[in-house]
Amino acid sequence: MYLCRFFFYMGLKFGRLKYMMLPGRQVRLKKSWGQNLLIDSSALSFIAEFIKRISKDKAIVEFAAGSGNLTERLLNNNLNVLAVEMEREIVKRLKTRFGNNKSLQILEMNMMKFDFEKYYQEYGRLVIAGNLPYNLSKFFLFKIFDNSMFISDAVLMFQYEVARRITARPGEREWSLMSVFSGLLSDAQIIKVLEPGSFLPPPDVRSAVVYFKFYDDIDRYMLYKSSRGIFKEVFNYPRKSLRNIIKTRFGEEYLKTLDKKIDLNKRPQNLTIEEIRIICNEISRSN
Repeated sequence: MYLCRFFFYMGLKFGRLKYMMLPGRQVRLKKSWGQNLLIDSSALSFIAEFIKRISKDKAIVEFAAGSGNLTERLLNNNLNVLAVEMEREIVKRLKTRFGNNKSLQILEMNMMKFDFEKYYQEYGRLVIAGNLPYNLSKFFLFKIFDNSMFISDAVLMFQYEVARRITARPGEREWSLMSVFSGLLSDAQIIKVLEPGSFLPPPDVRSAVVYFKFYDDIDRYMLYKSSRGIFKEVFNYPRKSLRNIIKTRFGEEYLKTLDKKIDLNKRPQNLTIEEIRIICNEISRSN
């Protein structure tokens, strides 16, 4: 392992290494995707056992399956797994590693093109998991938000700073658009923090596993779908007062009504989800 890490860092230093090979598994990792394989056995077991508890034996959709380290533990917990992986060479390695295991279905596809509604129709509300490539994790998270009505639970790996923004609460420094969407659609919490040494190659940052329990609430989902533009406008100006944002971006006519319901001197960072709901409902009602 240490020899492998040495060659990886030497490759980074001299710009000659575009991928790396993992001992024993011979999996190639492309640097441009921000891939870091989880190799910490205790962390893998913790995640797999947690998924087992919350899944109630439903099939698991695992994104960015990579070397199959988590896949193996999910299968060992007697779970059925749909492993999504786009790199053809890695798909071949997964098929070699797991053979004809009837509890595993390997889907060779880009996870950004995954059709949540299609698999919802087959399996019901989905339980999803994955150690996401960090370069894609935020983009994929918003795809999950867009499809949250098809998902019951998600257990996903992020950079720690991203995880803090996902799980932040009103008034905290990290409270942002990502926090609002996460809090509107789910109860999200960090369940495990991991140091760089838990991965190969080790990233430059800590990582965190976030558990999302998505609400079975069509009203929350419809508010998200209908008012995403309003959410974005409000949080594009974190240092401005709400009064100035609404006046500039939506029109002065909304101020009189909203002033009776919420404190318009607040900044977006201090708004609760209920206050944001009031703003969205008021503006949407007039459009």
